[in-house]
Amino acid sequence: MRLRVYLAPCGIGLGHITRAHPIANELKHRGIETVFSTYLDGLDYAKRNHLRTYEAVPINFRVTNDGTIDFKKTAATSGFSLGIRTFLKQVVGEIQFLKQFRPDVVLSDSRASSLVAAWLLRIPVALMLNQFRVEIISRPSGRSLTPLDRLFFLIANVGWLFVRTAIQLVWGRSQVILIPDLPSPYTISLGNLAIPRRYSEKVKLIGPIVERQHDKSSTRSDDIRRKLGLGLKFPFIYAAVSGPKVEREILARILLDSFKNMSGDYKIVLSRGNPDGKRTMHSVGGVVIYDWIENQDDFIKASDLVIGRAGHGTIMKSLAYGKPMVLVPIPDHTEQYGNARRAASLHVAEMIDQNMLNHDSLKSKVEKVLESHKYITNASRIGKEAAAMDAVAMACDIVEGLASRS
Repeated sequence: MRLRVYLAPCGIGLGHITRAHPIANELKHRGIETVFSTYLDGLDYAKRNHLRTYEAVPINFRVTNDGTIDFKKTAATSGFSLGIRTFLKQVVGEIQFLKQFRPDVVLSDSRASSLVAAWLLRIPVALMLNQFRVEIISRPSGRSLTPLDRLFFLIANVGWLFVRTAIQLVWGRSQVILIPDLPSPYTISLGNLAIPRRYSEKVKLIGPIVERQHDKSSTRSDDIRRKLGLGLKFPFIYAAVSGPKVEREILARILLDSFKNMSGDYKIVLSRGNPDGKRTMHSVGGVVIYDWIENQDDFIKASDLVIGRAGHGTIMKSLAYGKPMVLVPIPDHTEQYGNARRAASLHVAEMIDQNMLNHDSLKSKVEKVLESHKYITNASRIGKEAAAMDAVAMACDIVEGLASRS
């Protein structure tokens, strides 16, 4: 009988499913049957790519009009009791899906509900994540707090200590923990990987996940630029918008406005990161715009600089191809700020707060990165380290091994 693998990526944003997709492709290349379980943005992506998928119960956080995470509104609409109920609904749904598909192994990407469901059904789990220690902000930025606000965040942070501990105990129930990051001293998610020593034998650092190439087409930057019709006259900037829908729309709008008068000095392509959008391009003010780009890896390979959010997937993919970055973290998103600061400390990226993002600040950061040799030199050196790792093959070997022993 064919082995079966159940992939359960977190559906908030596209970073989780876009790193699970290459693994699924390679598993199918090996003759292994796969199915996805996800929700929200992940579900939209899965449907557009015709992936066999179960629609899971959605879990999400609230945001303000400028894309900042709204912890008070999230707590009000998805407070502790409601959050527990939603989580339990997810677990029940996952149990039903697992009984239908009957997998040999579950690959959970940051999904506690899938892990719990698999544990209850005695199905082995490979857990993939870049945040073992999930943090929340101590107080929101960009506004003054009332005494009531201060009390709310004090209680929220104390309560989160217990939630965080529970999450870590769940993560520890997996058979193996896959970290799609670089080895020391280049680990990007360093601040989020405080993994207790008792789990150390389970941890496998596999490197950045990029689509495996089964063809022999050229990977040279100039050749790819010619193939994409980008020309070689100007430095090429690829703006890769990612994250949840609201945050994507806000960043795309701000970037497009900030790119004014820059198209005369650079070739700029902006992807809005909308998997439901059109695949054809149009141009605004000299900036080439796509709703969605299927072959994003080619655009990153061809670029001189990548601009985008500070999601782990964006940074990993850029570094895998040796590209420096300008990063705009989602406001008050602790993981993204940690990622951006770490990339900046390695001198492979510059960071801009979203509330400071405009034409002048963006142009200044772009010029700084492109005109200083250290950014491209460091990114290229890290890219060579990444090239020596094959995260997709390693992940598939581990998952297939678990499936074969089940």
